[in-house]
Amino acid sequence: MLAVEHLSKTYPLPPTPLRPFMRVAASEPVEALCDVSLRVEPGEIVGLVGPNGAGKTTLIKLVATLLEPTAGRVLVGGYDSVDRPRDVRARLGLVLAEDRGVYQRLTGHQNLELFGTLFGLSRRAARRRAGEMLEEVGLAGRDKLVFGYSTGMRARLNLARALLHDPPLVVLDEPTRSLDPVVSAELAETLVGLATRGRAILLSSHHLDEVETLCPRVVAIVHGRVRYDGATAALARDGERSATALASFLRDEMR
Repeated sequence: MLAVEHLSKTYPLPPTPLRPFMRVAASEPVEALCDVSLRVEPGEIVGLVGPNGAGKTTLIKLVATLLEPTAGRVLVGGYDSVDRPRDVRARLGLVLAEDRGVYQRLTGHQNLELFGTLFGLSRRAARRRAGEMLEEVGLAGRDKLVFGYSTGMRARLNLARALLHDPPLVVLDEPTRSLDPVVSAELAETLVGLATRGRAILLSSHHLDEVETLCPRVVAIVHGRVRYDGATAALARDGERSATALASFLRDEMR
């Protein structure tokens, strides 16, 4: 479903005449990703881990067609993210960290109806689909203005929005970063259900306990390069927990 092939991304410096007017921390082009390859198949939950600045969010934005690669390519359902971006977006559900892509002065149901029509559904179909998605993420009967939603409710609504068009691939960038343990566990249960029904899921997270529980396979990125792609449990030795082993592995790779 998702194929990332020899992907690289370098952020160039702005043109010299514009630099005095722009805040630029780097003094030379920044290589965010270098020759990254990975795959996510239907029914699979793959964890994407790495330290801050490793390139995880850049990778997710490349998959989501928000950025274009410097080299390599991303294929979603066989469609190239540069040549066929609309086809990629039609097959992709995206949840970004601290996502604020919903309207505060609308209810959750009204938000989902709006995004449903933007995906091309009729008003009747969008209304029906909004109700279905509120039910699936546990917000049915709790609808109110998003302004009054808790952090957990907003996380669920963002996931519902990502699933509105029934995408075969779901990509999440730290979806549980601001959630309490109960809501995190509920969201994890929802993701397992999605994978069971055949969706491919790429989950970026700093919560290694969450990755250990949810992701049979993990891809570790350090300094823009893939340093490990394999079974999460295979990193552990002598009864060590996978989360502990993964933390040790990342620490060693950063040296």
